[in-house]
Amino acid sequence: MFERVMDSYEFPTDLPDDPDQGAGALRWTASVIALTTVLLALLNAQALTGWTQELPPGPGVVKLVDAATAWEDSTAELGLGTGHARLHRTWKAMQRASWSGREQVVQEARR
Repeated sequence: MFERVMDSYEFPTDLPDDPDQGAGALRWTASVIALTTVLLALLNAQALTGWTQELPPGPGVVKLVDAATAWEDSTAELGLGTGHARLHRTWKAMQRASWSGREQVVQEARR
């Protein structure tokens, strides 16, 4: 009885052996992480500056803050942060926006 159940759950096709033992998947993952890190450093440098400013004070941190601030200034001169700035302005405008019926919703939420 168990043999028949086990046979019905076999995978329908045989998969080829993995000759590189997953090294290709590891290379792909590492390259995606590296590319994402570079893009974030270029397009969102102000986040890096904010992160360094929140670190506990120390001589090494001062150098990091200076380097992050210089990097942010460099990317701003090239206009790489304009997309983030536009999105941030739009988000803040939406937060300030008011709509009809807002007070009623706020009062119901406070109950």
